[in-house]
Amino acid sequence: MLLVVLACLIQVSTLAAYPLMPELPLALAAWAMIDGSEDGMPVRAWSVGFIYDLFDPGSVYFHAIAYLVIALALLPVRNLLFRRRVAGWAGWAATCSLLMVLVDGWAGGWGDQVIVVVLAQAVLTAAAAAGLGWLVGVIPHPWHPLGKGGA
Repeated sequence: MLLVVLACLIQVSTLAAYPLMPELPLALAAWAMIDGSEDGMPVRAWSVGFIYDLFDPGSVYFHAIAYLVIALALLPVRNLLFRRRVAGWAGWAATCSLLMVLVDGWAGGWGDQVIVVVLAQAVLTAAAAAGLGWLVGVIPHPWHPLGKGGA
């Protein structure tokens, strides 16, 4: 959970000032959905979103509900993905980023969204998920934040 808190703090403090940055909590949640064990996966996704909502002043349960719904949607097709591979982490993170933009635009209005910026944020979130997955992957098993569930 410390990693989630750090990602959320960095997201709402430093990265919030720039329009073209990855969404670190989403990248972390996407990596945890893919790489971790199936037991408790929706709860892990929900908890990342809930912690993000605690730090984000403009969000009231939006991320918690959205991450939970995305995790539940992933369950039926999860076995088709390469769960221990960077491509699986990055692909799911980019997909989640685009889904979050669609849900946010539908729920709160599109505002000044530009498709190039949306796609660039999806690519940056995918790169962040790949980097986080690689960095967390070197943590020894007793201290690893997820169960070993990769294929």
